[in-house]
Amino acid sequence: MGKTVAELVLQLRGTALERRSRLVELYALLRAGDAAYAAQRRLLKRLAVRLRSRVPEAAELPPGFDRLLLETYAVMNEEERQLHGLIQAMTIHTFRPLNQSLLEWLRADRYFRAAPPSHRRLGELALFLAELEAHLVIWVAKNAAWIPDQPDHALVYLADENKHGLAFPKHGTAILARVLYHPPPRRRRPSWMPKAGFPRHLKRPRPKYGSRTHT
Repeated sequence: MGKTVAELVLQLRGTALERRSRLVELYALLRAGDAAYAAQRRLLKRLAVRLRSRVPEAAELPPGFDRLLLETYAVMNEEERQLHGLIQAMTIHTFRPLNQSLLEWLRADRYFRAAPPSHRRLGELALFLAELEAHLVIWVAKNAAWIPDQPDHALVYLADENKHGLAFPKHGTAILARVLYHPPPRRRRPSWMPKAGFPRHLKRPRPKYGSRTHT
């Protein structure tokens, strides 16, 4: 009897560790996606500023990146084409494999998505995962139709000015951090900055985790 109980305890511990490992994998994918989104967003803003200040027609376009890039692709100069190429490469070689990995994770999951919304610890996560899968299925479909053989297309946005689909659900990394009992990551101080902290005039608001809305 004692051996049976011991084996059951070990089995339960193994299951718990395996489930935690799966969550850590998902957490890493979401963190990577947030970092990639922030990097691509910086490139987009740089390119948008250049285009709106140099191309007269661009200044008259409504806010948003997708239409701006499409309307101005033919008149981009070499430096602008380089930025456009980097943005496009991140969509193809970063977001596409990340989103495919997220979909594979979701399709292999038989536990976390099944938690009821009222579950104290996993309910919020289950709702996030359902929204994430809906977003990713549409993203993959648009990517297949929007990117191949169309060099002027650089972005696969779903909740921008075109409203082609569902936005990436918010606060995913924060939800995972709470489930895993991880402290939220802190912004690192640059090596040249004194320990007293950032000067007030240089302080920037801390970005929210999982703030992607388009990709």
